[in-house]
Amino acid sequence: MRGFTLIELILVVAIISFIALLSSPFYSRFLLQNAVDNTKDQLVGSLRKAQTYSMMGKRGSAWSVNFSTNTITLYKGTSFASRDASFDEKFSVNPNVSVAGITDISFARATGLPAPAGATINISSANNNKSVTVNSQGVVSR
Repeated sequence: MRGFTLIELILVVAIISFIALLSSPFYSRFLLQNAVDNTKDQLVGSLRKAQTYSMMGKRGSAWSVNFSTNTITLYKGTSFASRDASFDEKFSVNPNVSVAGITDISFARATGLPAPAGATINISSANNNKSVTVNSQGVVSR
């Protein structure tokens, strides 16, 4: 006779179920860590793009970045309230990730200097914390 017995099949299914049960916390922690890293990269990219657009004088205006609970918005102008929303570039943030610190950074036209100067933005989720700093010259560092 060839094949598997019922005991062998039950044993294999039990072992696979046990391994899957143990690996789920590691996988969820990996997903949260990845979400924080993605948010940090998106934020850094948006800040650098806003500075470049401002220095180029794209659309004859300064450019800024606004961070809210679930959205990073690159926008034309220096005031989020009075912006022209048709130029917005929005990026959604994972709801399990929080962005704290300065909520709005503007870059001066032509010079690309940030306002406020020397801002720090903290990105966190569970036990994973990252920070992004914009110094007084507009250099964005992770």
